[in-house]
Amino acid sequence: MNEHPRDSDAAREPDDTDALFAMDALGFGPLTGETGEFHPPLDVPTITDCYARGIECIRRREWDGAIGYLRQGLDLDPIRRHSQTVIALANMGFCHDKLEEYEEAIAAYRLAIELDPQSEQAFAGIACVYMDLGRPAEALEAGERAAVLRPDNPLTHYNLGNAHMAMNDFIGAIESYRQAITHRPNLAHAWINMGIACESIGDVEGAVASFENAIQSRPEYAKAYLNLGLLYSRQGRHDDAVTAFERALERDPGLKKVWILLGLAWRCKQNDFKAMEAFKAAVAANFYPEKAWHNIGLIHAHAQRHEDAMQSFRTALQCNPEYAKVHVSIGLEYERVGRDSEAVEAIRNGLRLRPALPKALIALGSIHARHHRFDEAVECFDRAAGYAPDDDGIHLRILRTHLAAGRRDAALAEFKYLEDRKSPLAEQVIGEIYPT
Repeated sequence: MNEHPRDSDAAREPDDTDALFAMDALGFGPLTGETGEFHPPLDVPTITDCYARGIECIRRREWDGAIGYLRQGLDLDPIRRHSQTVIALANMGFCHDKLEEYEEAIAAYRLAIELDPQSEQAFAGIACVYMDLGRPAEALEAGERAAVLRPDNPLTHYNLGNAHMAMNDFIGAIESYRQAITHRPNLAHAWINMGIACESIGDVEGAVASFENAIQSRPEYAKAYLNLGLLYSRQGRHDDAVTAFERALERDPGLKKVWILLGLAWRCKQNDFKAMEAFKAAVAANFYPEKAWHNIGLIHAHAQRHEDAMQSFRTALQCNPEYAKVHVSIGLEYERVGRDSEAVEAIRNGLRLRPALPKALIALGSIHARHHRFDEAVECFDRAAGYAPDDDGIHLRILRTHLAAGRRDAALAEFKYLEDRKSPLAEQVIGEIYPT
């Protein structure tokens, strides 16, 4: 019943300072068109000054101010003769993206591309917007165009990797992150995401190496230790997980999610005192306090401190009444003290909120079987088996329930199922099927 927060912590965006487009050489472009048509004189110094002021606002992350200056410059150049117009439009798209004004961002980038189909900044920028909108296929197409136009831009390859990740193309993601790192070896975000992609394809060694390289490139990067700890936890390397989580907190005490993960790692090491400290820290940090209180309750329940457990579970429900697993934990605690009717009610409350909880269905089925409500018990076990098809222990429960109900043929069918799967449980129960 231990609760895990989100399993991975991908670095989805580079830092704002990394994401700034190249805006060097604010020069003077042609002042007339090539058609021979008369155009009024272009106020190049004023336009250039507007664009420069816009860039300064971007560097200060003053997105609205930047848009204002960039728009002033563009309004002074209605037929787009200034040499820096395309870059100005790309930067306007960047600012709109930061303000989550996605349609305006797309419009600015598209106009930049119309004026200059070779604008790498515009293609890279519109790819970022498509990612923000959850449209990775379009992001991939635009990002690939940007990479062709400028193959040495690490952020373009990094964003391509994110698009591949969003499409579950982990091989493509790894290759894109590798390209990003080739051009910027200290790009810690790319190392982290490459580690997540490596783990997704079962390359644990590659994942560990990637997270360690993220730490080497940026030693203060707490999220690298966080991801390394998650990987160690999934491998059952709980000592290493504890060390990684503690180092994450040393680097960033405000990384609240680590407290719950650290508590879970200590629980796996069977050190409930340290686990309790971590969960209480999570409560103090107000990070998913319902999860922290639930785990505190589980520690009390494990120590058979019934009242403390129930109080912790009730506190968790005060934080989040819709937390299905807490209702189930309350039911299991009632069952431990022999209050089966209250246990059934609590477990059913949990299942109403979240039907796909095999452990809850098994507990409910066991109560029904104990009270000779065999049909209800089998129904619960069957539902549990549907959600956990590889759990042969559920079929063992079904078999024994049929035997208790006097349904030998149904029990034999379950026995044959276990034999066909070559389950060691079949040998365990053979004496019950064929008593001597």
